[in-house]
Amino acid sequence: MTSKWDNFWLGLLAGLILPALFCLAYAHTISLDHLWQEGMFQTLRPVIGRMVLLGTFVNMAATFVLYEFNLWKLAKGVIVAVIPYMAAAIILL
Repeated sequence: MTSKWDNFWLGLLAGLILPALFCLAYAHTISLDHLWQEGMFQTLRPVIGRMVLLGTFVNMAATFVLYEFNLWKLAKGVIVAVIPYMAAAIILL
């Protein structure tokens, strides 16, 4: 029996939004204000890259949970959403 929530596009949307929200929440826990004010993007670049990589772990955990609940299409969408984050992490690191 398939669920109405088992949708690839819904998984893709969730996979793009969840890591961004996690990165924003994590960025508020560390103080980066002095780096933004001084305009040191080269210093901040590796930090942003690591935060993007950390955000992809949220997608991996979500994929594991979705596989456990047999929501295959939703999990596929979350996995596909990792691709732009990995590309951004490669560029930033």
